[in-house]
Amino acid sequence: MMAIVVLPYLGQAAAAKELKRAIPKARPVSIRPVDDPLDGLNMRITYRTLRVLAAVAAVPGRSNREVADHAGISDAGQISKLLTRLERIGLMHNSGRGQARGERNAWGLTAKGAEVEEATRVQAGR
Repeated sequence: MMAIVVLPYLGQAAAAKELKRAIPKARPVSIRPVDDPLDGLNMRITYRTLRVLAAVAAVPGRSNREVADHAGISDAGQISKLLTRLERIGLMHNSGRGQARGERNAWGLTAKGAEVEEATRVQAGR
């Protein structure tokens, strides 16, 4: 490859020299296993799920409606089911008094939820 690169600039002698060069040996790369924050989650992580995690990470304490608005979900039933599912698998917690008392929910991320949100945000380059 380098012979092709140097030929027009340095001439045929330099290209021939590049062709005779020994190919460097690849250095062994040690790859440390990295814990995947998505391991063990009994749920398919979708774009919508990531939007909900990001909405709660940005402003903890948001209500169902506020999370839905920020995540772009218009169906109240869908957001309610998704938030409940995320709470059940341990990614979110509800610190509000909630529906039992007729008051708003206040959603926050658990440590695992914050880890998943951060890892997916970093991988997405956001």
